[in-house]
Amino acid sequence: MESFDPDEHAPYVEPDEAGGIQLDDDIVSIDVERALALLETITNDLPGGGEVREGQRKMVRSVAEAFSRRRHTIIEAGTGVGKSLAYLVPAAMAGQRVVIATATKNLQDQLAKKDAPTVSAHAPRVKVAVLKGKNNYLCRNRAHSVSGGQLSFDDGTEVPKGVAEQMRRVLKWSNETTTGDRDELPFEIDQRAWRGLSVTPQECLGRVQCPQGQACFAELAKDRAAESSLLIVNTHLYAAHLASGSMLLPAHEFVVFDEAHEVLDIFASLLGTSLNASRLRAFSGIARTLLATELAEQCLELVNCADRLAATLQIQYDRNELTGLDEDCGRELGRATELVTRIVEALRTLEAKDPDSDARKIRTLGPGVHLMNDLERVNRVRDGELLFLAKRDREVDIEVSLVDVGPRLREDLWRAVTAVLTSATIPDNLAKNLGLDGDCVVEHFDSPFDYQNHSLLYVPDKFPSRNADGAEQAIVEELVELITAAGGRTLALFTNRSVMNRVAEAVAPRIDTEVLVQGTLSRQRIIEEFRDNAEASLFAVTSFWQGIDVPGHSLSLVTIDRLPFAVPNDPLAEARRSRSDRPFYEVDLPRAAMLLAQGVGRLIRTNTDRGVVAVLDTRLAEASYKSALFRKLPPMRRTRDKALVHAFLKELQR
Repeated sequence: MESFDPDEHAPYVEPDEAGGIQLDDDIVSIDVERALALLETITNDLPGGGEVREGQRKMVRSVAEAFSRRRHTIIEAGTGVGKSLAYLVPAAMAGQRVVIATATKNLQDQLAKKDAPTVSAHAPRVKVAVLKGKNNYLCRNRAHSVSGGQLSFDDGTEVPKGVAEQMRRVLKWSNETTTGDRDELPFEIDQRAWRGLSVTPQECLGRVQCPQGQACFAELAKDRAAESSLLIVNTHLYAAHLASGSMLLPAHEFVVFDEAHEVLDIFASLLGTSLNASRLRAFSGIARTLLATELAEQCLELVNCADRLAATLQIQYDRNELTGLDEDCGRELGRATELVTRIVEALRTLEAKDPDSDARKIRTLGPGVHLMNDLERVNRVRDGELLFLAKRDREVDIEVSLVDVGPRLREDLWRAVTAVLTSATIPDNLAKNLGLDGDCVVEHFDSPFDYQNHSLLYVPDKFPSRNADGAEQAIVEELVELITAAGGRTLALFTNRSVMNRVAEAVAPRIDTEVLVQGTLSRQRIIEEFRDNAEASLFAVTSFWQGIDVPGHSLSLVTIDRLPFAVPNDPLAEARRSRSDRPFYEVDLPRAAMLLAQGVGRLIRTNTDRGVVAVLDTRLAEASYKSALFRKLPPMRRTRDKALVHAFLKELQR
């Protein structure tokens, strides 16, 4: 993605003498009134003219004070406050680099393509840059090595015809792009094709050693980041930066975490590690092509060991023993460690015959060392970490996560930077979980939207509990009636993919409007289909509870099949429960309230949107803890009257 430089893309305007910033070494003092004036200028210049939002003005003041006073601040800003501009304006006036970290690609793109350039166009000398992980950029060296020849993967296997055609399209694109950013490809690329033309950080030859180093897209992106005053990254990269010893991002003293409700789990994961049999097989396949016969046989043995490890992990997973490793898994993991260590040592002493083989050696050795270190970490889990099994695709993964990230962040992050953390929904225990309790200000700014007149929150009356016989059929019947009343225009959210698929299959033949189901198309494509078809309904699971923005008439009904509590056997949640005196209220309820609020928040996205949220779980209306859930929800009118809901939905169709 191209950096926006107002010195090149917008006319320069000489600021007046009091520019709102008094910079003395590392002292930052942002003139709040000038920040508010800048916000007003920016909003007035927006298409159609902007609007004054009191919550946004309050947030500008809060962020400016946070930076000026070096005070960590958590801000819950309701939908419609306009939080992006509210932190970008003070960030642009800070006089020092501010890193903006987001949890989703959609928000990162919005900031990079729209919001940050809009601010920098009104704040001369402010430079915006975007930095992504290295494997998001085309590797010129790999592209050079495969261009014009027979395409093959590093392990020697032939590239399938369709994948090869995509790789050739990327090679042609490489002569046109200025960024090499995968997200700017004009087509959706197969992961195998991109894998053959990109490198991970461990595979990279580095700017000095690489023949293409001076023209490397990833290095050029780092150069732009080093020159930026507003640097946009994703939270995963920021967590990886911390895990690397703060080696990935340029120096900075201020960071804004948007979508801050995701920070806890992202840091817990990225400060840990993940391992599966596929990584062992992949390393073996690449290393085997470089080593002599004897060691090549050990590479084959590593594949066999990986297969045995995958089988034993699956057996343990099927027994629902999700924490720790049993004796069989431990034995295979130990053997894998021995083999990987031996192969890595052989690669280190391998003499390369030419530059190409030297590059292949580095691309193999880097991941091998990384794999060896991860095996060591899995074999020696530290205090405060949890080893557990998780299944996301076909294989069972070994995960190591931090149970409590607070101490690590308190020691390595909060002492080094001043942070603003913001989201439409902030869990009540976020400050404590992140190690910020007693060391930050927490503020809340209400949404400006008229929820009382524009929306209804509906929980069916006399509805079976989620685990009762006939509950799923009751959901089907309720959805058929609701979607029919809404004329489609429904986002149906589920907590379980299997339930989603069964309910969608039962509902689709009984309604007259189209049903889209997550997983049948790419995420971006299915969202576009939903937006473009005013009468379509989209059935989706957890990843669509947040980050999807469909304002207007295409969405007038959001349904939620059950309250999003973590499953009882979630290993990480169980480990956190074991550390709490009130586990339900300190672990389960805050998470469920946050996710529920995120799901409910999909409905009203502009001040003219109207609609219904239907939660098909009577606990929201009847449980003793319902008030804790309602505190995180917008102030919608509540009802259990089905006739009122149907009449409201039908009125919206006119």
